[in-house]
Amino acid sequence: MTNCVRSIRCRYLFILALYFLFSAGVATPSARGEDLDNGTLRLKLGFNAARIPIIEQAEWVGTGEIVFTDSASTSDLGDWLPQDLIQPDGRRHFTSQWRNRDDSNFFVREVTKELPNQWRMMWTVELARQGALFRLHVRLKNTGNEPRGVEWFPGWTAQWDVADGVKWVRRWGSLRYIAAQDSIKANESIEMNSHLHSSDKDSSGTDPYWIVGGKKTRLHFGLEWCGGWGAKLTGTDSGFRFAVQLPAEDTQLTLQPGEGIDGPVLIVTPTAEQTDMESRQAWMSQRLAMGRLLYNGPTPSFPLTFNHWYSVGPAVDAQFLGRQIDSMGPYGFDAFIVDLGWYDSVGSWQPDAQKFASGQLEQMLASLKEKGIKPGLWTAPQYVTASGDVLPLYVDDPPQWSDFVQGYLLDLWGSDFEDRLLSHVGALRSRYSIDWWKYDQPFFTDSSRAGVMRNVESFQDALKAVRAAQPDLTIENCESGGRMINELTLLATQTSWLRDGGDNGRGHAQENVIRALGALEFVFPSAVYRWTNNLDQMDQNDDELTRFYCRSAMAGTWGISSDLSRISRRQRDVVTGEIQNYRRLSEFKSHCLYDVIQPDDSANSASVTFYDPDVPRAAVLVYRWNAQGSFSAQVPVSMLTPNLAYRITDVDTGVKTRLKGKTLMRDGLSISFGSGRLSALLFIEPAK
Repeated sequence: MTNCVRSIRCRYLFILALYFLFSAGVATPSARGEDLDNGTLRLKLGFNAARIPIIEQAEWVGTGEIVFTDSASTSDLGDWLPQDLIQPDGRRHFTSQWRNRDDSNFFVREVTKELPNQWRMMWTVELARQGALFRLHVRLKNTGNEPRGVEWFPGWTAQWDVADGVKWVRRWGSLRYIAAQDSIKANESIEMNSHLHSSDKDSSGTDPYWIVGGKKTRLHFGLEWCGGWGAKLTGTDSGFRFAVQLPAEDTQLTLQPGEGIDGPVLIVTPTAEQTDMESRQAWMSQRLAMGRLLYNGPTPSFPLTFNHWYSVGPAVDAQFLGRQIDSMGPYGFDAFIVDLGWYDSVGSWQPDAQKFASGQLEQMLASLKEKGIKPGLWTAPQYVTASGDVLPLYVDDPPQWSDFVQGYLLDLWGSDFEDRLLSHVGALRSRYSIDWWKYDQPFFTDSSRAGVMRNVESFQDALKAVRAAQPDLTIENCESGGRMINELTLLATQTSWLRDGGDNGRGHAQENVIRALGALEFVFPSAVYRWTNNLDQMDQNDDELTRFYCRSAMAGTWGISSDLSRISRRQRDVVTGEIQNYRRLSEFKSHCLYDVIQPDDSANSASVTFYDPDVPRAAVLVYRWNAQGSFSAQVPVSMLTPNLAYRITDVDTGVKTRLKGKTLMRDGLSISFGSGRLSALLFIEPAK
């Protein structure tokens, strides 16, 4: 086994242990009380000339190599706060030192500053007890006797000089998941932003993840914030300067006397791995471990799910569901979700009496659970229905009506949404036996009684409370098809719709590939949720297209939305064969270790190669892209043992070949595509 593979394997086994054990960790003694040191990364904390708290330096403990130093010597409160919150009187109002607030998950240091115009600001740095991940955030409190407005809210500001320099910034367009990479040059800026739901619009905004990279070091950034945000990165001679904040349109905040509020959490993970794949695996493994520690919930998995939405939409009824349940046996579904349309009205959440007899829906869902299938329900608990001309209690102001769900949006802040959501989910589980809950539709609006920031905080607190109260519940983050993907929703839920799309066939298959492979660069494979829709409405005799379509949803978690009763036996046999392939492929995906060749207009193929470092072995999923006729797809293969003999099995042709690991790692894998072949799936395993 190579040192590289052995290192990755050991790191992965270590992360797995974190999934099940809440380790207190052991800190290496620090030279200064304000340092944070977990044995892997050391953060030296201090103040600049203006007495602004900074991370003076980050270094790898094992080697002493510097990750970055902070050179923001000229930064002052004007970089952190709206001008009307700063009225300096020449005195220093910081506490004398960083205070220790360690907890079971993080080493924590805080600094507070009493501002002269009756505001209190607190800076917090949290270093995970294992790994290199750390969190940054601030809190503002109104210590005066009158309500006070906050024009915009700070996230974090710093200027980091990176030891081996920085060259580029990579981020992803919202709902498209296509990477954009720009070089960082001195005095040139890159601005990123989104609105309301963290990736609200298709035409503008970005998902709240970006990577700053250089020759060796990569700094991965993620925002734990479900609302809008803005970030500006500016190149310097030896690094970059950044500022993250909530713009005015995404703040809208007035704090009452004695009231405080926390801003967005910025999560930073430095890595020193040599390749994109290894760096991404280190980033994802540490995030997954942190999510398990903070939010618990079911272990990440790759279920096969059924949902009626793209088949009959809101017209779902007992007759349709009954046909699906009668037909689902050969497929081996793990979850069966009843989407929008099952209830009488939002806010009531009673089965529609026109579609279900008394107790019928409850009995159907309970019968699924008895068979070992997770029953699930779609709800939008942030909406209520009006009775006549009288608006319901706790409706937001101005009233926000949704034609889609036929209801009014609640004032999340004013309706005690945390208790409301806890009660709602508890009642669903008690009455309907569900083990899967899907939330959906907008939670926030541009104009509201409490303002966007308060409503975002209300939703986040409520989601965290449900996660803590229902540790065995699978939570699906839909939010109008991928509009709210960030470090809270990814860590506290189990899977996410990446984007809506009701088509099928080859065009939709290619869309699946674009979204899934793009998202795999920053979304955990278990959260990459894609769909095969209305298989029964395709040419059921075109086995190759059916196979290609199924595989387009197999890079992450696979859902089927079709009328199962109308699928022919021939097509069903192809689909169930691919389900077996999906099960086998999923054994590789949980390691978060994979090579991706993204789709490109000029490329013959796109592919993803998943590695299992424990064996080591690999699985290769390849898609025809723009090639015409016959061709050979060339796929790189890396994380194998050079001197081990491997058996390569093409599951479509049945052809088996035998090669040494070093040959595969040197030459890659050549896969033959005849003129009619649309996809390929191969497994590379040690030869017996």
